[in-house]
Formats: sequence, C-alpha cells, structure tokens
Amino acid sequence: MTKNPSYYFSALEESSNTEPLHVGLYLAGNSINEDRARDLLALGKAIHQTPRPIRCLWLRFREGNEALLAALRAFGDELVGALAIQTLVFEGRVGTAEVHCLDGFFTQKNGLRGLQFRRTDVDASTFIMLKPFFASTSTLKVLDMSSNPGLGDDCINDVLDSLLEGETKLETLNLGECNIDGQPDDICRVSGSGVASIASFVSKTPSLSSITLRLRHLDDIGLGEIAVVVGTKHCNIRRLDLSGNFGNSGVKIFAEALKTNESLKTVSFGCYKNLGDIGGQVLLNVVDPFSLLNNVDDNPSSQPTRSSEWENVKRSNHTLQSIYILDRPTVTINKDLITKLQSISTLDAHHTLQKKVWHHIEKNIDGNLSHLGLETKHAPRVLSFVHQHGTIDDLFRLLKSRNAAEVFTNPSPEKERMSRQMEKMEKENELLKEMLELEREKSEDLHQENNYLRGLFRNREEAKECCLLPIFKLLDVWRLFIKTLREPALS
Repeated sequence: MTKNPSYYFSALEESSNTEPLHVGLYLAGNSINEDRARDLLALGKAIHQTPRPIRCLWLRFREGNEALLAALRAFGDELVGALAIQTLVFEGRVGTAEVHCLDGFFTQKNGLRGLQFRRTDVDASTFIMLKPFFASTSTLKVLDMSSNPGLGDDCINDVLDSLLEGETKLETLNLGECNIDGQPDDICRVSGSGVASIASFVSKTPSLSSITLRLRHLDDIGLGEIAVVVGTKHCNIRRLDLSGNFGNSGVKIFAEALKTNESLKTVSFGCYKNLGDIGGQVLLNVVDPFSLLNNVDDNPSSQPTRSSEWENVKRSNHTLQSIYILDRPTVTINKDLITKLQSISTLDAHHTLQKKVWHHIEKNIDGNLSHLGLETKHAPRVLSFVHQHGTIDDLFRLLKSRNAAEVFTNPSPEKERMSRQMEKMEKENELLKEMLELEREKSEDLHQENNYLRGLFRNREEAKECCLLPIFKLLDVWRLFIKTLREPALS
C-alpha cells in the first residue's frame, strides 16, 4: 500500500514478466497535488496496457475532496476496457461519489472476478448505480460486503436481484454489518426479511460454495431460513460462517438440516445468545452417532439399541470435518466438546461413513447383526470389509459368532451361483439335443434321396451305352438271324 502511484510503473512495464501483481493505493484528499494526480493518471494507462495480470487493485480511502475526486475520475477513465484487473477492493472512507468515478470501468467489459467493499460508507445509492454491472457480469466469482454500516435491506435486494437477473455464477458471498454485537442503534441494518431474501438467493444460486453472514437480525428464525437451504439435496455450499443473535434453539434447527446435507466441510458459529453444552452436544450427535453413549446414565432403558444406533449411523452427517464455535461471552460450551467439534474428521465422506460402520460392526461382531439386513450374497463384501478395517482375529470372531449362520449358509453363495449356471446349461443342452435329432432326421431323408438319384443316374447311363452300339454289330446280328431262318429244318 503506497501513496505514490509511480511506485508500480516499472513493474507494470515488464512485458516478459507474467507473474500476477498486487497494486495498493492509499488515497487521501490532502495528499493529492498536480504531480500525484498526473502519476495516478499514468498508473491507469499502465494498468490498461500491461500484459501482467493485476491480482488485486486495492483502493484505501481516508478522506476525500474535489481534488481527489477529479484525479480518481481521470484514473477511472483510463481503466475503461482494462481486462488485467482480477479483484477490486474499496476500503475506508469511500462512498457513492468515489465509486462513481470508476463508473466507466464497471459499465464496460472488464473481466472482474472479485469485488470487495470493506468497512466503507457505501449505501443503497451505490448499489443502484452498480445494478447494470451486477446484471451483466459473467465473470464475478467473489462479492464481499463486510462491515459496512450503510448495508440494509435496499442494498441487499438491489444487489441480489441484479445478480439473479444476470444468471450469476457467484461462488463466494460475504455480507457483514459492523458492530452486530453492540447496543441497538439507528443504523440501517438488514432485517429479518432481508435474511429471508439472502436465503432465497442462496437457494437459487447453486454455484455458491462459500458464504459468510454476520448480521444482527440473523436470529433463531433467520438461522432456520438458512437451515432450510442447507438441508436440500441441491446445496453445494462447502464453507459457512454465521454470526448473529441466535443460540441453542437456532443451532438445534440447523443441526437437523445437517443430517441431510452432503456438501458442507466447515461451519463456524458466532452466537450472541446463550449457547451451552446442550447446543454443542446436538451438533456433535449429528456428526458422531456414538457420542450419545457418553452422555447417558447407567439406566439400561436409556441405552440405545443396536437397531437405533445403526439408524443414527446412517442418518449422521459424513461430510462435515470441522465445526467452530467462536469465542463469545454467551458461549458456555466446555472446552473438550469444542475441541471434538473442531476436529471431527480429516477423511472424505465415503471413508468417514466406513469408519462409523466399522465402529458399529466391531461393537456387535460377537453378538447379533441381524438389524443390518445382511444376506448370503453380502458375505464376500462383509469378509472384505472386516479384513480391511479389522485384523485376522476379527475375521475369526465373525466366523465363530452367531452372525455366521446369517451371513454364511449352505450351499455357499459361490456354490449356489454355480448351481444356477449348471441348471441353465442343462436346459441349453436339452434344447441342443432336440435340434440335433431334427438335423439327424433331415440328414437321413437326404441320404435316401441321394441313393435314389444315384440309381436313376446309373440306369440312364446303361441305356445310353446300349443306344450307342456300332452299326456293324447290328448288321452282324441281322445276318445271323437271316441265316438261321434259311437253314432247312431238321426232319
């Protein structure tokens, strides 16, 4: 962060360097003279022409005057059409007038991926001016509006409605009021209906993966609105940071939603109402179905059955890896419980579920696993699962237990499978025999017909040979016949 724009000239002129560059300017009205204004104008031209990507352009304001606005307006005109800036940050004493100086940059194609307003004086008029940008941007991924006292329902509705109009692909949304844990004041704030609008926006924006909400009116009811979205199958949120006036009641509602959520990895709660061990234990029960066993008395009726424990395993959340409870005067959860919530798992959802299933099977491997609904066809997988998660002793325990009769029966699954295949082959053989018999009959008929044709052909050949006797042999026969007739008869 520097007051001197010329500090970045040499870095922006390096055409061979493609490393991302961070540009931070400290802007105050009493520090703007003709030379500084000229340097600011030159910096705008350099940013527009540089081949280096600007990872972040950070503008921090202290106090403004006409000289600062004039210099900033000239700087903004040079940024029109610039595609190098990836993230733009406004911080400090900046309001609508200062943001308006960059209006040309916002109205033209800019490739902006991130926009942040941090502890600024922006209000509803600022976001009315930015509505065309929000409605047309296709590149914006991060929107951070944290600790802005002028953040109210009008601001929220203008921004979110415009983003929905432009079919946003926003991935990160941070909305935070300043001093949400202080005494009630007259500052414009996001009301309960505003929280409902935020929940509606989240439900309509499946691209969102990270959300931070720090709002005074995020109470138990508001947390319930967020919980409805979190509990849907289409929720893709991976990180959620929630701070507001909610406590045990709101956390219990949220815990129910976590049972059906399949995306969240990390959740942080900043509670300004009482949150004790009851709320913390409810959260732990959602991710660790065996934690309930450590909180029941010696009364056998209070112990969960095998069947109910198995149902708790299936209904528990497998994706959450950490739940952070922020330190607040109203938070009285014991340290051990907080530690367990912070270190739930380092595994992915599939392996987390496997770990829970093995814990349950290991406890009941010597007893009865009938509530799992295992059949003989599951035997190979059961053996593989026990071998993968346990030891050879666990395999012997399973085979010796009463569960063996349920999982392993005679005939074995492999023999039963082979028997079905043999039956199928026997049926195919019978069909082939019938087809072979028909072919044999056809072959016999053809053999008889061939013999008949062969005899007929032979007779025709003999007749042909008789017809072709030499003529002189016929004459000799005729002479002998005449001679015989002429000889005198014997007396």
